[in-house]
Amino acid sequence: MTNNIWKGFKDFIVYDKVQEDEVVTSFYLKAADGTSLPKAIPGQFISVRIQKGDNEYSRARQYTLSMDSKEEFYRISVKIEENGDLSKQLCRNIKVGDKIQATIPMGKFVLKDGNEPVVLIGGGIGITPMLSMAYAAKGTNRQVKLVYSTANSKYHSFKEELNKLKNENNIELIQIYTRPLEENKINIDFDVEGRINKEWIANNLPMNGEFYFCGPIEFMRNIYKSLEELGVEKSKINFELFAAGEDITK
Repeated sequence: MTNNIWKGFKDFIVYDKVQEDEVVTSFYLKAADGTSLPKAIPGQFISVRIQKGDNEYSRARQYTLSMDSKEEFYRISVKIEENGDLSKQLCRNIKVGDKIQATIPMGKFVLKDGNEPVVLIGGGIGITPMLSMAYAAKGTNRQVKLVYSTANSKYHSFKEELNKLKNENNIELIQIYTRPLEENKINIDFDVEGRINKEWIANNLPMNGEFYFCGPIEFMRNIYKSLEELGVEKSKINFELFAAGEDITK
């Protein structure tokens, strides 16, 4: 089957639903009409909505595709947000076999071609585009540092997937817990305790790399300022904001 491009929204079937951690759920999607899906560029997102009644739909929200872009399905990984009506509806009410609507993949926060090292830093749910980019970079001749910062094991998404990626020859995985639980063991459950700061970046990441990062606003602001102070060229600093109207460069 050839790839099909459509305008606006299209019906998808949720054919699998996986609880990733205490607040994140992944949804595996295939086109309801059985057609093949256009390939996403690693880092892109789709807009999603659900039907509420006859010709009535929820407000659309954007979710990054969190799977290997070579796959024949789409996967979004949704964090329940306190003020997020759609995230609550998806995670609590949408079941396997239900329909949702989605657009084609969009977005310009994507992995660029090149030979320099790739540094992927995800904070919390910001790991989703980093995961997609890591899949794209695995097995290439590029050195990849994949950094995942989260609170502790209760909020550790994609644990098995990340550990599989760690076994790729060109990928180094660094998992950071900012607030480890008593039962969390360093060098077993995670690698580093604390928060990412300028000194840690300088001592652990290749300064000649192409940097990509995503996560909470203050997390991203701190990383941007640290890279700027460390002399990383602005053209090598790539990020995506999940919150509109914010400026992390100031």
